[in-house]
Amino acid sequence: MKEYFKSVFEIIKENWKSLVLFEIAYRVFTSLLLLKGGGWLVNRLLEYQGYSYMTLDNYSNFISHPLTVLAMAAVLLAAFFLILFESYGILSCFERSWKRERITMPGMIRAGFAGCGHFVRRYPLRWILYMAGCAPYLYFHLIIWEFSQAKLAMVTLQKVYEFLPKWFFVLLLVLMLVGSMFFSFTMPFRLLRLEDGREVREHTGQMLKGRWKRDVLYSFLLQLFVLVAVLVIYFIMLVVMVAAVKLTRDSGSLVSAVLIYGNWIQVGAGVLAGAMGTVAGLLFMYTFFARSEKPVVIRQSPQPRGRFLAVMTGRYMTFMVTVLIFALESILILYFAGTSVPNKAAAQNYVAVTAHRGGARMAPENTISAMEYAIEAMADYAEIDVQETKDGEIVLLHDNNLKRVTGLNANIWNLTYDEVSQLDAGIKFHKKFRGEKIPTLNEVIECCKGKIRLNIEIKYNGHNSQIVKKVVKIIEDQGFEDSCVLTSMNYKFLEQAKELNPKITTGYTMSMIYGDLSKLTAADFFSVKYTYLNQGFVRRAHALGKEVCAWTLNYQGDMQRMVDCGADNIITDDPELVRKVILGELEQNPSFFTLLKYAMK
Repeated sequence: MKEYFKSVFEIIKENWKSLVLFEIAYRVFTSLLLLKGGGWLVNRLLEYQGYSYMTLDNYSNFISHPLTVLAMAAVLLAAFFLILFESYGILSCFERSWKRERITMPGMIRAGFAGCGHFVRRYPLRWILYMAGCAPYLYFHLIIWEFSQAKLAMVTLQKVYEFLPKWFFVLLLVLMLVGSMFFSFTMPFRLLRLEDGREVREHTGQMLKGRWKRDVLYSFLLQLFVLVAVLVIYFIMLVVMVAAVKLTRDSGSLVSAVLIYGNWIQVGAGVLAGAMGTVAGLLFMYTFFARSEKPVVIRQSPQPRGRFLAVMTGRYMTFMVTVLIFALESILILYFAGTSVPNKAAAQNYVAVTAHRGGARMAPENTISAMEYAIEAMADYAEIDVQETKDGEIVLLHDNNLKRVTGLNANIWNLTYDEVSQLDAGIKFHKKFRGEKIPTLNEVIECCKGKIRLNIEIKYNGHNSQIVKKVVKIIEDQGFEDSCVLTSMNYKFLEQAKELNPKITTGYTMSMIYGDLSKLTAADFFSVKYTYLNQGFVRRAHALGKEVCAWTLNYQGDMQRMVDCGADNIITDDPELVRKVILGELEQNPSFFTLLKYAMK
C-alpha cells in the first residue's frame, strides 16, 4: 500500500490543479446537460407518441416504443463517448505527471478529443462494448448516488422488480461490478498503447499474476475510502447550509429552505462522488499500468514560450480560471436552489386536509371506524378507494388482493359481496378492531353525509369496466354530488365520469409529472405524489384554474414544504399533525439539530 500511495503522490502533485479544473468543467457541463436535456427529451417523446402525460398506465407502452428505445440508445451512445472523453483526458494528465511534464486543462480537453478520435477510428464498434464494460466500475458511485434521485429511473427499477426477484438483481449487479473492475484494469493498456485484445490480456495477466488478490483488495478499499470521504464532505456541507439558513432565513421558511437546499446538496454530493470515484478508479488503474512501464523519469527542460502563452498557461491564470468556474457553478446552483425555495406568499389560501384511507394510522384503512376517526379529527375530506366485487357491488378496498387487509389470498373480482362481507378487515390492525367489516360505498356515504366530504378514488384492475357508471349512480342516488370528488390514476375513468355527470368534480391522481397539463381537460384538479411537487408545478396548475392535492405526507418537514409551495389539499395518515402545521401551532423556530435532521432525511 505504501508503494501505491507513493505512486499516487508522484502522479497527482504535478498537475493536480489542471485535473481539478478539468473535472469541474466536465461535471458542470454533463450535469446541466442531464438536468435540462433529460426533461426536454422526455416531453418531446411524449408529444411525438401522442401522449398528453406520462402515467403508470402508459409508462410501459412509452418506454417500449421504438422511438423511445432509439432515443435511449442514442443517449447511451453519447454517455459512452463522454466516458471515453473523460477517461482519455484524465489518463493523459496522469501520463504527463508520471513523466514530470505539465499539462493545462485545455491540453487535457484536446487530449480527450484526440484520444477519442483515434480510439473510435481504430475500433468503430468495439469501443462501445469496451466503454459498456468499464462504465459500471468507473461510474459506480455516480450511478448509485444519482439513481435514487432520478424518479423515472426508480419507476423503471420498480418495473424490473416485477419480473426479477431482488436477490437475483443484486447478484447480477455484484457480478457486473466485479467483472467491470477486472475489465477496467486493461483500460490504460487499451487507451494509451492502443493494444489489441490479445496483447492487453497478456500484459494484464502478467501484472496480476501472484498479486491479483491484493490489487482487487486495494481497489475495493480505495472505492470505500471515496465513499467515506464523500459522506464526510456531504455532512459538512449540510452543517454549513443549515447554519447559513438559520442565520439568513425568516423562521417561517426555515424548514422548506433546509429541505430544498438539502436536496441540491445531495445532488451535488452525487456529482462529487462520481468525480472522485472515476478519478480514483483511473488513478489506481494507471498506477497498475505504470508498474509495467517502469519508465526512466527525467525532468524535461522547459520549452521557450511566448509572453502571451506564458501568461495564459501560468499558475496564476489557472488559479483565476478555477476560481471563476467555481464561482459560476456556485451562482448557478444557488440560482436554481433559490428559485426552488417556496415563496411564503404562495401559501396564503386555505389548505384542506384529507385523511388517507380515512385515517389509516389510527384505524383499519377504508372502514367505518376509519371514517369516524377522520370525522373526529376534523379532516375536510376522507380519501377512500373503491373496487367492484364479482357480483357488481362497490366496496372499499385499496389492493386488488385481500390478503394484506384480511389475510385471505383472493382477488376482489373473484369474490361475491356475501363472501367479502364475512371477512375481518381489522384482524391485522389491532384486537379492538376485530370484526370490522369491509363496507360498501353506500354504507360509507350514509356514515359521512353531512359530516365530512369524500375523495373517492376509483381503482382500475382490468376487471371493472363498468365501475364508473355504478359509482356515479350511487353518488347521484345519495344526492352526494356536492360532497365528494372522484379521482383515479386511469384518465379514461375521469372522462367517463364527466360524460355521465359533468357536475361531479374530478381529480387526476399522478405519480409522475411529465407532459402538458393543459391537455388534461377531464381533470378539475391534480392529485400528485408530493416528492414530485414544487412551486413551479403548482403555479402551472393554478394558471389553468386547477387545484393541486399532494399525497401522501406523514412527515412534518414535507408537510411544511407543501404548504409553502401553495398546495391546496394535503392527503395524510395524520390529519391532526397537518392541521397543526397549517395553523402554525408547531415550533416556528426549529433548533439547529432539528433542521439538520430534516436536511439528512
